[in-house]
Amino acid sequence: MSESHQPDLVETSKDAFIDILSKLNDSQFHSFDSFVRSALEEYHGQVHGQHGHGHEHENEDEVEMETEEQTGEFQPVSDIKMMRLGRIIKDLRARVPISAEAPEEKTMIPKSKEFADYSDENTVHVDGFLFTEDDVDELCDKGQLSRNYCLDCRSRKVAPLNFISHSASVLQLQFLYQVVLADKVKDKVIVDVGSRLGAVLYSGHLFTRARKLIGVEINTWFSKLQQDMVNKYKMGDRIQIINKDIQLVPELLSKQADVVIMNNVFQFFNELGVQQQIWKFIRSETIKKPGLLLVTLPSLQEQLKEAGLSAAKLMKGWVKEVKLDYEGGWFHDDLNEDEIDEIKQVHLYKVL
Repeated sequence: MSESHQPDLVETSKDAFIDILSKLNDSQFHSFDSFVRSALEEYHGQVHGQHGHGHEHENEDEVEMETEEQTGEFQPVSDIKMMRLGRIIKDLRARVPISAEAPEEKTMIPKSKEFADYSDENTVHVDGFLFTEDDVDELCDKGQLSRNYCLDCRSRKVAPLNFISHSASVLQLQFLYQVVLADKVKDKVIVDVGSRLGAVLYSGHLFTRARKLIGVEINTWFSKLQQDMVNKYKMGDRIQIINKDIQLVPELLSKQADVVIMNNVFQFFNELGVQQQIWKFIRSETIKKPGLLLVTLPSLQEQLKEAGLSAAKLMKGWVKEVKLDYEGGWFHDDLNEDEIDEIKQVHLYKVL
């Protein structure tokens, strides 16, 4: 078609598109919306892939996948249970340093664009389960923590420190159990890969009626800490701690689990080659159980990309994403922008 006919084609296409939309009911619209978005992403991938080349190829950064809408009703949590969780947090604070790192534990700053400006000198580990932003402010006021570091010793030239947490925050856990999983875990088995302090397990025991919560933790010190807390707060009826590498207990993923939770579990603790090996293992085992739910913080797409893997290739035929409503007014107090960004780290997927 000649260039002069392009505007007419565009206008005709717009009219036709609007006509299609007007004929769809609500459920049909959501299905069509998903299709259109996927089609556009695929087209953009092809266009960018063709640029400067003589043929089409897949844009591996684009992930085309089946999706579905979030379902389920909000599950309230009593003040008594929140107070009980608060006591567990207070107890843990007395047992671990502010960084919540185990003795002789070695973490690493990922070599990726996201963490390009992070270094051992300008990065502080503060556990998000144990300390809220208000808690961090209080620690700074008391001189126990600083938000800045000196760029030039003895000068006033300072820069903000980078804060990293290896645990989900209480708000993220509330969103996870009260909204994302809501009525999906009654009598089900939840497996937390890299359970660390046990935040996912304790909150799951308090907030849900899951039949069993299994924490898999490779670090012996953390495993013992979790077991001590489980014993002290009498949660052994439904919580089990396994001190092993997840790759040594494949049956947990392929047979026992109904829900698998992974909070950025490998990126700061393993070299890229090991991360890639574990992710491929997780895919190979979880794909054996269609309907299994995967919860990741942050998104699975982001974690795979950070591990140097093609999210498009690995997720194809494995999972579909469940679109979550982050701004549904779920809690009594309106969430501010930072808090909404916080819960947006939580993502849900279903094995095909």
